[in-house]
Amino acid sequence: MTSAPGPDFVARRTDKYFAKTAEILAAHGDARATYAVFLRTDVVVAIDPAVDFLRQVYPADAAIPLEITRVVPEGAPLTAGLPMLYVAGSLAALSPIETLLLQRIGFPCVSAQNAFSMCVALPGAAFLAMEARHTTGDDMHLACSYGAAVGSRAAQLTGAKGFVGTSTDIAAPLFGTPQGLGTMPHSLIGYAKARMLAAGRDPEVESATLEAAKLYVAQFPEEESYTVLNDYDGREVSDALAVCGWFYGPDGPGRAGKRLAFRLDTHGGRHLEGLDWDESVRTLLAWTDCKTPAEVARLAVAGSEFEEAGAMSADEVRDKLLFGTGVTAAAAVHFRKALDEAGFHEARIVASSGFDTLKCRAFGNLSAPVDVVGTGSFLPSRLSRTYATADIVRYELPDGSGGWKAFDLVKAGREFLKLA
Repeated sequence: MTSAPGPDFVARRTDKYFAKTAEILAAHGDARATYAVFLRTDVVVAIDPAVDFLRQVYPADAAIPLEITRVVPEGAPLTAGLPMLYVAGSLAALSPIETLLLQRIGFPCVSAQNAFSMCVALPGAAFLAMEARHTTGDDMHLACSYGAAVGSRAAQLTGAKGFVGTSTDIAAPLFGTPQGLGTMPHSLIGYAKARMLAAGRDPEVESATLEAAKLYVAQFPEEESYTVLNDYDGREVSDALAVCGWFYGPDGPGRAGKRLAFRLDTHGGRHLEGLDWDESVRTLLAWTDCKTPAEVARLAVAGSEFEEAGAMSADEVRDKLLFGTGVTAAAAVHFRKALDEAGFHEARIVASSGFDTLKCRAFGNLSAPVDVVGTGSFLPSRLSRTYATADIVRYELPDGSGGWKAFDLVKAGREFLKLA
């Protein structure tokens, strides 16, 4: 929140039973309550914005001051079920705030856990957050981006490169950059192709991807690095080599020290140009020195946890990550070899399309040649993982002498939350 909320901000957004509880307390006397806040899944703690929000909406004129006790610091791992903070204050004031506080905890913490796992699994690649289009708006986008930034910083402590930026300006400061990063979507290549057709040029002979790259460079000549999306016409290798020939040619930007990368985003319904199932198998057998496809698969998923596979079968995991269609490890290796064999060793590879923890782990285990990963797959894939809970563990009532009489009470089954 960037400005002070109105007087009915909390009341209009809280669950009604909390608002009614506050009315009862107003009629019969307030209490000092201590809440334990926790999640039912392992997370990386990312709650600074939620705590700031709590301080902002807690009534400044409350007779009972607000007290917040952080159990673990920001960016620390936390086991499922353990409290991440205790909040003490007026029960009449805190009761309506509970709903709004919990809304701001689950998404960033789970995103932080996912981002941390992804970065550690693929430590040699830099990551770009591209989740904005999959969120419900600013609140979710910024909450999850904040979580990814926290998880990234935790991963960087282990030596991983982590996240270097995001695709939007609004979230860029969370990653320490002044603005969003990114170059072209598929629509720009479609536009370039339409222009070629309108001018009587043949996109089957000339490359629309190259045309789009030229349009982009002409519009943004000050940029030092250009990333070209190259799967629009299903000619990832051919179009990339055409772009390289121009970019590193006598009059190309590469001669001026500009950098070039290609973003692999091949649709899951087809193989990258030059590959099929058998060629993908041969590619990864040669890359890994493994003897069989099964050996490659075992190497790829080594160290992964069962939960990371989600609802995918073993065959689906193998298809989506290794030998099948889309952006697989075989696709990255095949594309890197094509660039190198043509002498374009400087061109880098950006990979996107479903890079969750399992896919990052497979690419990391196989040392797949990926320099940057564009992904929004740190978003929570199962909504129930984000359900934060706050239980009151202590009620304190006035003792008649200006002090408080404490009662440590919690609902059955949550005794483990009680204060020591």
